[in-house]
Amino acid sequence: MNDRIIEALSAAGITAASSSEADPSRADTVPGLVMLVDPVVEQALWPLNLPSEAPPTNGVYNLAGQSAIEVDGYRLGRVDTYVLSLRSPTFDPLRRMTTELIERVAAQSGTEGWEITDAATDYEYDQRQYRAHFELEATSLAMAAPALPAAFVHPVQATADPNVLGTMDVRQTVTEHIAVVLVAEQSDVDAQRRAISEALLGLESPADAVAPLEYGGGQRVAVSGSHVYWRELYRYDRLMRS
Repeated sequence: MNDRIIEALSAAGITAASSSEADPSRADTVPGLVMLVDPVVEQALWPLNLPSEAPPTNGVYNLAGQSAIEVDGYRLGRVDTYVLSLRSPTFDPLRRMTTELIERVAAQSGTEGWEITDAATDYEYDQRQYRAHFELEATSLAMAAPALPAAFVHPVQATADPNVLGTMDVRQTVTEHIAVVLVAEQSDVDAQRRAISEALLGLESPADAVAPLEYGGGQRVAVSGSHVYWRELYRYDRLMRS
């Protein structure tokens, strides 16, 4: 049934994949950070430390940590935390860069969700420069070709009714529960939940199925940046016999 669900979601315009194929190591968020910050510092951005020829107004970033977005034991997304420092010998350029960075982060959208989670300013007396420090988080999808809206599919539970024959033979109805983890922009979650239900309700596939897919409930499981991870449960009945 998983493959049939993925096909139905793909036909509905949702990028769908099996959760077992998720691989957070595929993502590289550094190019996204550079695209976001480079215009702010007029291409004077470097990783880790400044070269000796760097202009006085500049930016430096480093990757401070990584964590996984995990649902039912599957790592479906990754959050990269960066520390970014903007520097300028006078305060007005720093204020302009700070404002522009905040606006660019707020305006961005796509498969990488960026968010400013902390900020501070100070003055470095030895270097005689003003500094603004930011903690930025980038959320990426664990897909080979990520695109929003996206969905990861995996089985979560199977429950069985008692044997109805009461003899040496066995015939049981098994209810299979399948999770569909939707990943979408916050403003798009409700619309995509409706699209999923339209694509999946009543879906039939396995030869031993005795009832089609029906809805079993859902809940939000994670929020990172502008991305929401919403777990929907669907179930169907199949027949098991000896």
